Amino acid sequence: MNSGLEKEYDLPMDDVNAFLNVRDTRIGPSKFAIKKYSNNKGPFSKRKDYVIFDKILTFEVSEYTTK
Repeated sequence: MNSGLEKEYDLPMDDVNAFLNVRDTRIGPSKFAIKKYSNNKGPFSKRKDYVIFDKILTFEVSEYTTK
């Protein structure tokens, strides 16, 4: 992000593809909600991070397989 803040997420490929689709087409809102899944710490029933597209300088997608 242009503030120097870095975040890393472990997401299913469906979420990655949804992010890439919205980012590439620029259709829809200027932000994207990232679900926290099993990283939901504390008493909350749900948590999401919202990423604002014009604040992203670069991003990386690393794929792996689980055994």
